[in-house]
Amino acid sequence: MIELAFNIFTIVNLTVLASLLFFRKHNSVTNRILAVIIFLPSINFLNNIFILQRWIILFPHILFISQISAQIYIPLIYVYINYFIGKKNTIKNPLYIFTLFIIVIIVVFWIEYMLLPSEQKEEYINQYSSNTLPIRFNFYNGLMIITGLTYLLTSLINVKRFIRRARDFYSEEEKIKLGYILKFILIVISLSLLLLIFCFLLSAYAVKYIIIPLSINFIYLYVLYNAIRHSALFSHEEFNKFANKIQPIALDNKNITKEKEKLKSNYHISEELANLLQRKIEVFFSERRPYLNPNFHIENLAHELKVGKHHLSYIINSRFQQSFFELVNSYRVMEAKKRLKDMSKLQSVDSIGYEVGFNTKSAFYRAFKKHANLTPAKFLLKQEENQ
Repeated sequence: MIELAFNIFTIVNLTVLASLLFFRKHNSVTNRILAVIIFLPSINFLNNIFILQRWIILFPHILFISQISAQIYIPLIYVYINYFIGKKNTIKNPLYIFTLFIIVIIVVFWIEYMLLPSEQKEEYINQYSSNTLPIRFNFYNGLMIITGLTYLLTSLINVKRFIRRARDFYSEEEKIKLGYILKFILIVISLSLLLLIFCFLLSAYAVKYIIIPLSINFIYLYVLYNAIRHSALFSHEEFNKFANKIQPIALDNKNITKEKEKLKSNYHISEELANLLQRKIEVFFSERRPYLNPNFHIENLAHELKVGKHHLSYIINSRFQQSFFELVNSYRVMEAKKRLKDMSKLQSVDSIGYEVGFNTKSAFYRAFKKHANLTPAKFLLKQEENQ
């Protein structure tokens, strides 16, 4: 049976991927949560195997265990995303309370099943296996779908709102990590909607035993590929550094909008003070060259100039017509141009990028192309032609 093979392969694949991710050395909490997210669907595929092989009669409790694991799956994705954007996970969240309510419903069904006479238990299992359960189960399934989509849409709104707030305070590297989590939630939403469409177009049997196992394999391989590519598989130490940067912005979400509105109306910064701060920024960049430090952040500049980071961000946006990191990268590119002109034969173009403060080769090339309108290689070629 091809459907049996799909389910067995998926369980093995998910278990291996989850184990490799969960048991990494110096692991972070986000990696472990992602590992559990990857592993959870394998319980449902194990349930599929038990039904296909008729082992379900011997161990019917897997039905209810798989339903509970399915209900935990989307909330765990929500928790994973919240960790990435520094949003606190509180048990008072109405979504968590509603999830608990649905789990209680499953437990009630489980208890009802255990209290049934033996012959009715077998009939119950046969109904479940053939998807002909009573209408109250359809109501419960509808609740699961509505709750899951609410989690996913809330996650999407939270991520997009956070990225919009944080864009002036993050380096290119950190923006890429946040881009990964946005891509992750979009993938999960797309998959969920696609599976709903398949449920209407194809038989429940084909969707449950073939389409879903195939989809899960491709999705998680793609998610892991992107997580590795965007350096989103943190060590414990790396995640703590990342969290320390994102949490102040996440916790300040209400004040940032209000403060920006006040700044726009010039209640806090006069024209004279704005001119003075602009000049201070220009002098600081030209004399101290802080952009050479790859870990230079707006908090560092705010500390040096003794001004609030949101005031500073407003000045940079309004006076330089750039975000903080665009300004920093423009100085790095100017410095790179000088060094490329005087570059020795022993040096490489990539090494210049690291010298002027870029963390990665790709970030250097992107910024150079943006601010110089040509690649470093073409810039060198142009210099040779002019000599």
